[in-house]
Amino acid sequence: ELRRLAGRSRTATDLWRPTAAGAARAASAEASPGIHHTPIVDFLWDKRAKARERAESAVASGDRGKDAAVATRTLVAKSPDVSAQSVMYEFSHPDKQWLVDKYRNPWGHVRPGRLFEDLDALAGTIAFDHCQSPNPEDKFLHIVTASVDRIKYLYRPSLDDDMVLSGRVTWVGRSSMEIQMRAQATHAEQPFMESLFTFVARDPDTGRAAQINPLVVSSQEERELFERGKKHDAARKAARERAHANCVGRPLDPEGMKTAHELLNAAQPLLTMPTLANESDVLVSQTRLQNTFLTMPQQRNTAGRIFGGFLMRRAYELARSSAHLFGGRRPIFHELDEVTFRAPVSIGDMVMFDACVLYTSGQLDPEGRATIHTEVNAHVLRPETRRVEHSNTFNFTFGLACNLDGSGGSVMARDVVLRRVLPATAAEAYRIV
Repeated sequence: ELRRLAGRSRTATDLWRPTAAGAARAASAEASPGIHHTPIVDFLWDKRAKARERAESAVASGDRGKDAAVATRTLVAKSPDVSAQSVMYEFSHPDKQWLVDKYRNPWGHVRPGRLFEDLDALAGTIAFDHCQSPNPEDKFLHIVTASVDRIKYLYRPSLDDDMVLSGRVTWVGRSSMEIQMRAQATHAEQPFMESLFTFVARDPDTGRAAQINPLVVSSQEERELFERGKKHDAARKAARERAHANCVGRPLDPEGMKTAHELLNAAQPLLTMPTLANESDVLVSQTRLQNTFLTMPQQRNTAGRIFGGFLMRRAYELARSSAHLFGGRRPIFHELDEVTFRAPVSIGDMVMFDACVLYTSGQLDPEGRATIHTEVNAHVLRPETRRVEHSNTFNFTFGLACNLDGSGGSVMARDVVLRRVLPATAAEAYRIV
């Protein structure tokens, strides 16, 4: 399967090499924003630009779709293979050191944050391809990342090995779709990273949800993935309804409320008698880190908003620093929990990332590893109107390196003592639960 994907895929070097058309666009004031990111992101932007150019050329030459006079959008059922995409990273090639450098952290490992950008970009390419209409006069829809369902980092890959990043559509609703993404070393049997991305299509003029092409599934695996996607969509809608109905705005059941109050009670000695409190206890507020920055045009996507993958990378980098300062050892990324993009971030917005450690555990990890769970909240600050808008919440899980030099994998819970994190307010307790 990997050989088949590799045969169909373009290499990261190919994606990075500018074409004549790409060079011409870069020379203009409206240069493709993808050139400021990784090769895959550049591929996404260039692919969309070329598709628009072809459609505009077809309309200009009189090659209209047969349904051009119909006001509704032309829909055509597509199989997952039609829009499936993959790209290969030739890290092992002796002439590709520049590519290795783009993805290497100071200790020679792959930067997960860079892969987050590429996952979002390639998933967006797949969603864009699936939504394309056979009628050249149909408007191009805006494809928006709605949520990311739990990016799992199953093991740490080596930059000595070539990698394949691939994805395909697994479920389609009326205006939303689910895309399965995987990253895998070419010699490995299992992926080292996998995730599900949900995209929503919107009309570029009204901003409302737009109907998209249905998905045709034929094999048993495709049918199973489609049913799973349908259940994921129902679960997300149910969680939103529970959150709206709950007084804390989160889908908490009675047991969750009970746990939150128990955490508050456990924090009372630290709040009222700090000199007598357990030395291993620490308040959530004592683990906070903040980062505020201005978003730039180079960070935009094809819709002129800030690229979701960029926000995920920046959130990851701050969360990693929080875990490092808390645990005293280099963190090892395990998982990014579900991310919901609540509000778009625009060019020129002032964005504040607020990170903290919510809790630690030695029991939650199925392999018995010690884990640190960090939360990053993204807010858009508007000084002129004195308003603050919540954009995203990211929840990361990290392990800690066995050795102080960062080697040895994630330390087991029995071999390290982590401090207990406690809430000072009910709102913090609800966030932990």
